[in-house]
This record gives sequence, structure tokens and C-alpha cells, in this order.
Amino acid sequence: MNAAMAWHGLLSTPLPGTHVAQLYKDRDFLARAVGRWVGDGLRQGEAVIVIATPLHWRATLRELDQHHIPVERFERRGQLVVRDAEETLAAFMIESAPDRHRFRAVIGGVIDAVNDAGFRKVRGFGEMVDILRRTDLTATFQLEALWNELLVERGIALLCGYSLDTFDPAIYRGVLQEVSRSHSHLIPVEDYARLEYAVERAYDEVFGGEQDAGDLRRALLQHYPRLAAMPDAEAALLALREYVPETADAVLASVRRHYETS
Repeated sequence: MNAAMAWHGLLSTPLPGTHVAQLYKDRDFLARAVGRWVGDGLRQGEAVIVIATPLHWRATLRELDQHHIPVERFERRGQLVVRDAEETLAAFMIESAPDRHRFRAVIGGVIDAVNDAGFRKVRGFGEMVDILRRTDLTATFQLEALWNELLVERGIALLCGYSLDTFDPAIYRGVLQEVSRSHSHLIPVEDYARLEYAVERAYDEVFGGEQDAGDLRRALLQHYPRLAAMPDAEAALLALREYVPETADAVLASVRRHYETS
């Protein structure tokens, strides 16, 4: 498989219990990824539950239309269920925290409905965690924990969209680590081959000499315990923050420059 398209297979045929975090700065990338997640699920006879903002669902609808997915037909037969992310989030929050009983009633009820319509295999897409992340990180990862319980119990797969800039040094100081810890897979960028090139060049620039930079990267990857499945290039950035934090910001700045200009 082309490294640039490595995330396509994951989104096309996820295993039950798969929990994917997709980082994005470009909304078109989000729409392409969600379009594949939703469209391929529907084609394969799975139920799909979408809990999205209206803006992003409209963008996904355009993507699905380009691939000739008859969305209304799938909705009519109960195979596709679409909910507003902010309204759904509000339905199970008590003060500033997600309530486990309400969450299971709200989300479990939607899963029950698609099961009752005859669809046993289910996948979902959600943006509630990204809405919550903007104001309360603690509550965000409480919600991710509730999702993980449900994924295991009900055997569903979930894609979460996080509007985070992969090259922002601030997210490497705890946020990205927690996102990775809460998910089985991390999609940091759209083009994995370009990320690999950018990280390789950045390591060479900051650490000097291909041999030294390559040896350092291999050593870091060997010792870094990945919290989620991710491209080696992304793991090399997280490992750098863990083991050589004083150089991490400079490397990220170089990675951004090479990724955006290559």
C-alpha cells in the first residue's frame, strides 16, 4: 500500500473495538476521511452512527455524493443515523462532566435502534470529544473512557475527529499523549510518505549528519512505548518529546516546513 494512503485501509475495514483518533487542520481532509469511514461502512452493510457538527456533516455529504452514496436511502432504512454533536453532548453532561448512566442511555439507545433495524455490525464517527476538548481536557478523556467501555461491550468501531495541528509544539506537552492513550490508532496527517520525508529531513538538520540522526531516531523508536498504532515518523516526534525535550520544538518547526513545502 502507498504510505500516503496507509490510513485508507484502516478506515475502510476497521475491526470491532477499533478506536481511531484523526488529527486535522484541513477540514477537507476530515471530510475525505469521514466520507470513506461512512461510505465504506454503508457499502459493507454496516450501520453507521454519525455525531457531527452541521458544518462537517455538510462537507461529508458532499464527499459521499461524489462517490454516489444514496444517503437518504440508508437513513430511511435505519442503517445511517445522524445526530448533532453539541445537542448529543448536552444530553449526557451533568454540570461539566459526562454522566456514565446518561451516556450509556443516549449512545446505547442509538446502537439499540440500528440493531433493531437489522444491522448488527456498527461503526460511529464523533466530534463530541473535540467540542469538549476546547474547554475541559479532563472531561474530554472521561468521555473517551466511556466510549472505550462501550466499544468493547458492543463491538463497535469509532472514529474521533480532533481539530489539532500535528506540528503545534503545545499539543506534545500532554494533550497528544492523552489522545494516543485513549485510542487504538492515531492518524496524524493525510500523507504518511510526506511526513516520513519531513521527519527524516528535520532529524538530519537538527542532529547533523544522516548517520547520527538515523541512529538516534532508531534508538528512540526502540525504547518509546507507543500508546497507539501510528506511523513511525509520528512516533519519532513523540519519542523526541519524551527523551530529548529540549530539541523537540526545533524539530517540529523543521518538520512543518518540510511537510508543507515538499
